[in-house]
Amino acid sequence: MALLGDTLPPPYSTDSRARDQWLRKVWRLEPHLAGVVNNVVLIDSNRGWEITGGRNQVNRMSRILWDADGGACWRHFIRKAALGFWTTDMGAVIELARDGRGGPLAGIYNLDSARCKLTGDIKTPLMYYPATGGQQLWDASDFARVTSLPSDDEAYAGLGFCAVSRAIEIIRLLYAVLVHDQELAAARAPRGLLLLSGISESQWKDSLKAREAVLDSLERRYYAGVQVLASSGMDNPDAKLVALSQLPSGFDAKVFTDLCMYSIALCFGYDPSEFWPVQFGALGRGRESEVQHAKATGKGGLAFTLEMQDRLQREFPDTVLFEFEERDDEGELVAASVQKARLDVVRLAYESGLTEGVPLISREEARQLLAEAGLIPEEWTAVEEDVVTTDTGERALSKAQVRRAMARWPDEPIIRWHWPSGIVETLWDPERAARTYALATTKRRQEDEVILYEDEEVKITEADVLEAIRKGGQRVDADFVKLLTAPTVEM
Repeated sequence: MALLGDTLPPPYSTDSRARDQWLRKVWRLEPHLAGVVNNVVLIDSNRGWEITGGRNQVNRMSRILWDADGGACWRHFIRKAALGFWTTDMGAVIELARDGRGGPLAGIYNLDSARCKLTGDIKTPLMYYPATGGQQLWDASDFARVTSLPSDDEAYAGLGFCAVSRAIEIIRLLYAVLVHDQELAAARAPRGLLLLSGISESQWKDSLKAREAVLDSLERRYYAGVQVLASSGMDNPDAKLVALSQLPSGFDAKVFTDLCMYSIALCFGYDPSEFWPVQFGALGRGRESEVQHAKATGKGGLAFTLEMQDRLQREFPDTVLFEFEERDDEGELVAASVQKARLDVVRLAYESGLTEGVPLISREEARQLLAEAGLIPEEWTAVEEDVVTTDTGERALSKAQVRRAMARWPDEPIIRWHWPSGIVETLWDPERAARTYALATTKRRQEDEVILYEDEEVKITEADVLEAIRKGGQRVDADFVKLLTAPTVEM
């Protein structure tokens, strides 16, 4: 009780070690907050991720993540990092092991956030105080830090303000009510005055000493925190306990707890229903909860993972793409709703006017719209597109890191490694699939054949020329294609 009830947290300063030690003790004391912290850490540690790039680099980087924390595995590593992010102002601090001084990344390890101090020095921004040995100055290449709500005040050198810090006052109130309930249930001794009549103080103390046995030790602890006022000489012994703390009249424990949980969820950036049963009695409350949950998915739900993603991407080669999965079950439902709406639009456009025999769009145009919306595979359409990559990795293949990998190692497959499934997917294999290039800035709908040359034996169309350029690009490089497809400039 003393930690939360009688003392204030250490001051907010660049040397956050004392405050972070206090914060990590506080969240373990209050069961509601401990439940919230457990949930957000589980959400972060169970989120999958993917690495995309050349086969050799992807295998190397995935092994580094899999062997995080000296082989403790990724899930163990990310849970500790997420815990530091949510419960300490310093945030998650990660040691970056390298292959030689200033070399490529070779391993990642968690540091104790409460043993780190920001120096404000650009060259050596972190001071680390290990449990054994002397203090260490670390430069920016030695560590990575992921923090919640970093300060823009230069005096604090980028120190964060974690979710537990944001919820301190709410936690103090919740904990005070918890202690009061424990006192009423005789689980704890209440803070108050014990008034004794007819019993001397020495008699009371002697009686406690006589009950030093292990089975009776709980009784002594019960009165350990009570101030004793006694008077002797009275005929009838009596004892009265006057509690110094009382809940206000009309106090509604459920409403109070609900509001506190809503406030804690707000501090963590999540929808309250993620941690606490929310009532939907009010008109429109159900729809409001859905909206709030959708908004929270992009707030607290991704606060840690997106920052961790950006920080790890900085340490990875520029030819490797690292991404966390951003979708959850709610996101899949939203995507399905969007796809259904698109399908309805195309269907209505096709069906309109059918009774009169003059539809708004033709069957081929409807199929083309469905393909462009991603509702059916593009190869189902009758239109030949310039870009023929239609597998699920098309979005990844368009990213800058992956394009650089394809250009740097043209004979190496581009793969995607997924955690936690361990599935390795080949997005492009030079030995089995031809690399394709965008030969136009927009997709073309089916047009009349353009004949460039024709005689009795030979016919050359525009499509023949584009196909020849594409095949030439496979043997040479992308620059060859760009030169032959560059627009004509009239002087």
